[in-house]
Amino acid sequence: MDDKQYRELLVKRFTDRTVTDEELEVFIKLINEGKLDTQLLEAMNKDMGITKADEVNFLPPVKTYKLWPRLAGAAAIMFLLGIGVFYTLNRQKHKIITEDILPFTEMAILKSGGRTILLDSIKSGKIFQTNITKSHGEQLVYDKFFEPSGVMYDTIQIPRGGRPYTVTLSDGSKVILNAATTLRYPQRFSKNRHEQVELISGEIYVEVVHNAEAPLQVKTSGQVITDIGTIFNIAAYTDEHDTRTTLVEGLAKINAAGKEKILSPGKQAIFTGSNLTVETANVSQATAWKDGLFRFNGERIEVVMRQLARWYNIEVNYEGKLTDEVFYARVNRKRSIREVLNILERSQKVKFKVEGRRVTIWTRP
Repeated sequence: MDDKQYRELLVKRFTDRTVTDEELEVFIKLINEGKLDTQLLEAMNKDMGITKADEVNFLPPVKTYKLWPRLAGAAAIMFLLGIGVFYTLNRQKHKIITEDILPFTEMAILKSGGRTILLDSIKSGKIFQTNITKSHGEQLVYDKFFEPSGVMYDTIQIPRGGRPYTVTLSDGSKVILNAATTLRYPQRFSKNRHEQVELISGEIYVEVVHNAEAPLQVKTSGQVITDIGTIFNIAAYTDEHDTRTTLVEGLAKINAAGKEKILSPGKQAIFTGSNLTVETANVSQATAWKDGLFRFNGERIEVVMRQLARWYNIEVNYEGKLTDEVFYARVNRKRSIREVLNILERSQKVKFKVEGRRVTIWTRP
């Protein structure tokens, strides 16, 4: 057996949990010497199902950092553990444990007819004493034939760390809610559909069933979006300095701050509370969350961390002066926080420390 085959065997036995104490000592020694980088990367790619679609590049102003530079010894072990390998050796002295934070740790909340319903705790099917059916894949469907006595509104809240939900309204329009989002909407629309859907905070992707005589209106803080045969995305988080409405298909009218703008596909309205402008949008970036991706396109670390904070329900703490570098990345949102932070650290510009649900970040020297 040559050296290459032996290194591959060590990595295989480590991930299969069949490594002996003696082999483990050799394994750690080779990691510290940087002699298992190739084998570890191959093992991680296989375990995580990484394909070319998951490739990540970091593009600061001067240098370009690839996704897979050399791994430091201890970090390589921690990364393997972070993707699901909980390894206990025969002897207590070799026990390796690591903490990690996964998405989908908090329950979505529905308030309907005076009741508060924890959506993730109930089974699929008709929700008792409501006109709502819950189906697999975190979907709620409202009965279009339901006739409430008067106008009644429901509210759904996806907390930080919550699983996104799709709500099909009584008119057939679909609304997908991102994490840290609260939406208020009528149980049933009247014929002229004058009732508004209100995005109290957060982000939604809307596929409207168009009715030229009764257009759907979505209200956010300070503005109203009216569909004209429309698919659009609205990001209106309270911890961001603006609200962004990105049109995917059709037309939409934006009214805000006494101004009116008509959006065409590929355009984005940016509302700052006193100013409304329209720019060309990066639609794939704006809607990446709906497709299960983080997509950073030249964002500073503060913007990146705000997205991670909502998705993983973490507290972010900054120490020292922050880097001015920007990050470009495309990462699956099902990955754990350690996986994402390890990817960011490979820019060689930031470092992280995870303690419970607190993530501390500082600039590398």
